Amino acid sequence: MAVKLWNRILLSVAGLVLATSASAKDPVAETKEQSSLSDSDKTTAEQNPDEIADSLNSSQQLQQTITLKRSLNGEVIETDKRTVTYSRDEPYHETEAGRSTVERLRTSFDGEALTRTEAFEEAKLDFAIADIDRNGELSAQEFADLVDSWRNNEIRQSGAPNDEIARQRQYDAFLEEIDPDAARIQTEAYALSKFSFMAGAAETLSLQDYIREYLLDFDSMDENNDTILTDDELMRFRAINRGETLDM
Repeated sequence: MAVKLWNRILLSVAGLVLATSASAKDPVAETKEQSSLSDSDKTTAEQNPDEIADSLNSSQQLQQTITLKRSLNGEVIETDKRTVTYSRDEPYHETEAGRSTVERLRTSFDGEALTRTEAFEEAKLDFAIADIDRNGELSAQEFADLVDSWRNNEIRQSGAPNDEIARQRQYDAFLEEIDPDAARIQTEAYALSKFSFMAGAAETLSLQDYIREYLLDFDSMDENNDTILTDDELMRFRAINRGETLDM
């Protein structure tokens, strides 16, 4: 009887020891387990699910590759592929707010070259826009206002064809910032000088005269006689249209 009782006591003590060992944790081991969580895991756990979704969406980008072709007399003379990367704020399709990104890309590509036929059409459109009183004659002031509209609307802009004009444009931009009226007067002076060169002794230019002078400028810039202006040729042509003096 005493032996059985002793065995039960030993079994009870052993069970108690095992239960205590299983339930207790080593403080050092617990510290190691907690520190094993990375900082990014902790940050993710603390972030709001909506914030995580916004973060993922903002990092996503949509790309589109556009094939652009340039033709001359019905023959493709240049093919270029350009990739557009859209941000979340850029319109993929045309909207009421303006042209789509692809349309702006095509316009930019078209503006990198000018054929003689396009120059002819430009000259006709220029004259129609500038001839405010519709008398069929272009005055010096009407031409100056036309050139000023190019500047204000940032159309027909191109890089400076030489360092002197680049410095002059930097000065003009500085003048525009501190004194817009003085900048307008400066631009008008360039345009009036250009008009005087085109008109000679005449006070006005007819449509035919304006087109002739416009195409003479085109031909003078078309150094390789391929009836298309690109790169430096086009930059110089745009500069001379604005009345900027070139070192020929």
